[in-house]
Amino acid sequence: MEWFIAKLVYQIQSGEGKHQPQFDEQLRLIQAEDFSAALSKAKEVGVDQQAVFLNVNKELVNWRFIDVIALDKINSVSDKSEVYSEIVEANNEVEYLDELKIKARKVRRQLIQLEHYI
Repeated sequence: MEWFIAKLVYQIQSGEGKHQPQFDEQLRLIQAEDFSAALSKAKEVGVDQQAVFLNVNKELVNWRFIDVIALDKINSVSDKSEVYSEIVEANNEVEYLDELKIKARKVRRQLIQLEHYI
């Protein structure tokens, strides 16, 4: 059995969908015999994890699986191993870097929240 990392994408629609388009991109570890089996398993997970539920505003929320957009074999697992890499060609360097800074701040806020609860 081999290990793979799969990137799955879901589209999230709330209510009538009159909101900014939302997508959830997930990285999932998949164990399978080969690439083909890993892809099938990743797609199966994507379909199985689709969901429809009511949010706090009593609006219907639909998580719809789009597809597996990346699948890579993990050759070895050890401390500091690279498990996923993607080269991004940004349309606007400043906007891209600003977005990265926002995401990095979110990670630091998570740490502060975790430390607060310990």
